[in-house]
Amino acid sequence: DTVPPSDTVPPSDTVPPSDYVPLASPPPSHAAIHRPPPQRVPPTSMSRHEFSVKGMPLDFANHANDHGDDDLEGKGKPLAAAMEDVDIPTAALGGAEPSDGLPGPLVYHRLPGKGLWIDIKRRSRYYRTDWTDAFLPENLSIVISTILFMLFACLAPALAFGSIYETVTKGQIGIMETLLATGVCGVINAFVSGQPLTIQGPTGPELAYLSMLIGLCGSLNLEFMPAKFWAGLWQSLYTVVYTLLHACSLISKVTRFTEEIFSAMITMIEIVAAGTNIVNVFLGKASIGAKLWTLIIVSLTYVMAVKFRELRTSDWLNANLRKNLSNYGVSITIISLTILSSLLTPVLGIFDLRYLNVPTIIEPTWKDPMTGLARPWIVQAGGYAKPFPTWAIFLMIAPAIGGCLLGYLDQNLTEVLVNRKDRMFKKLPAYHLSNMVVGLVLYPFCAILGLPAPHPATVRSLAHVMAVTSTVTVPLPDGKGTTVRVTGVAEQRVSHLAIHILILICLTAGSVLRYVPQPIIIGIFLYLGIASIRGNQMFDRLFVLLTFERERWPSYYYVQDVDRREMTRFTIYQTVIVCVLVAISRVSQIAIVFPFLMATMVPVRIYLIPRFFSKESIDVLDL
Repeated sequence: DTVPPSDTVPPSDTVPPSDYVPLASPPPSHAAIHRPPPQRVPPTSMSRHEFSVKGMPLDFANHANDHGDDDLEGKGKPLAAAMEDVDIPTAALGGAEPSDGLPGPLVYHRLPGKGLWIDIKRRSRYYRTDWTDAFLPENLSIVISTILFMLFACLAPALAFGSIYETVTKGQIGIMETLLATGVCGVINAFVSGQPLTIQGPTGPELAYLSMLIGLCGSLNLEFMPAKFWAGLWQSLYTVVYTLLHACSLISKVTRFTEEIFSAMITMIEIVAAGTNIVNVFLGKASIGAKLWTLIIVSLTYVMAVKFRELRTSDWLNANLRKNLSNYGVSITIISLTILSSLLTPVLGIFDLRYLNVPTIIEPTWKDPMTGLARPWIVQAGGYAKPFPTWAIFLMIAPAIGGCLLGYLDQNLTEVLVNRKDRMFKKLPAYHLSNMVVGLVLYPFCAILGLPAPHPATVRSLAHVMAVTSTVTVPLPDGKGTTVRVTGVAEQRVSHLAIHILILICLTAGSVLRYVPQPIIIGIFLYLGIASIRGNQMFDRLFVLLTFERERWPSYYYVQDVDRREMTRFTIYQTVIVCVLVAISRVSQIAIVFPFLMATMVPVRIYLIPRFFSKESIDVLDL
């Protein structure tokens, strides 16, 4: 593809407005102080699909960037972060174009198991280079820096989710189980998964699933651990069956409409979980000082994490320091506030602040209240205090189907986002192989040991991909801005393996982690939830609609190209669906139907949405 000269306009099917003025040639001198405002250029289909950055107008993307090549919007997000925002049509899902003589990754096959066999053949061709490519001269330094960066990027969410798991499951699953599941499952995936660049870890859907299961067990007076064991085995069986029947291919039917609802639901679940923990502290028996200090620490944690993230695009220090401090900002926040709290709480007379409940030895979190001993690692499927009834074993089929649906969406949506064509991977993904590893190995392992099942974490997986990606800045087709193009990706398994081995090593640091106040982890969880709002076009449109003065609306392409009333109705529909799903997931009596309602979003989009919106609007809003 050649970039047209700056004094020409790309061909377009649309008729230019009457006040359209061609772009002027760049001035011969850089002495001009005042820059004329950019003018609207009708986007072409090529520019819309390949260069349009989601949530930003095409003709304002990085116009005469004053912050260097690391900043996309002048003072927005780094260029590398834009790679996850490039809009690609549904037909392009599944990664790079097939070039190995085998059918595409998401092609449906009538013969059961054929897709899995093709995936095994495909990845076996790359397996040797999956390990050796990490040690190529052009990749080695990138891989080493990625390992160090991603260790902290994965450790902080594992601590946060582990702390929340402990609250939700009433102390039966905690940080020890979360770190063990993350580390072991990550190591297994590093060796045999179909896409080694995805990062395994605790996620919002698993939190919703555990909340649903613990509520169901409470209402039926069943023991949680045996129930989780049987539900995990049923979930494993369903995953193996749908993989053999090529249900992974159906993920190509998922469009932005469902992706945005699923992402927004995860965001709201994380925010609500953090808020619930804060409310529980204030409703508990802690002293007034502990309650106020909790609120202060949560606020400081969130603010510091945000400021470290924004440091990358500021004018402080130099580029390398800004980048490093921003990358390790969450870890710096945890360490610094832990030290601050340990110094000030004795002075303030606060002695009942809650800290992380991490065993000093590698043992389960739950302890028998009668003996004070930790439960055995192998779950007693027949029950602990009383026999687990036979009818309940088969009852677990229902929640297992729900967990399987959530796992299917979490696994495959994340892989679709990672494998988008704009990543420029040379090695094609293997969806069926990844799902088979989950169903045949990971789910049974977590069920037997009573661990929370990890899934590919979207934000961490995309951060991993961007960390091993090299990019260059290129002009937009209209000549008025720049975007990024990928020049190379270190597609290898070494960084994935090393990250999760280091997480397993952190299991021995329980005596250190016990000094971390729980409010810090609540603040990190709140930060993870709110930070994931960025990049979700549903939230962008919602914020636009909350701006009542229409002249202040940003010039997003979907604002310009879609009727205002249709955009409003589309956004309201999505928002209502998200609120209903989150509300149902919080009510234990009906939470079991929540995953099934989430799965209905695909037929809702295919059959109902076109009845209420014009094709032109859907083409833009659901691109």
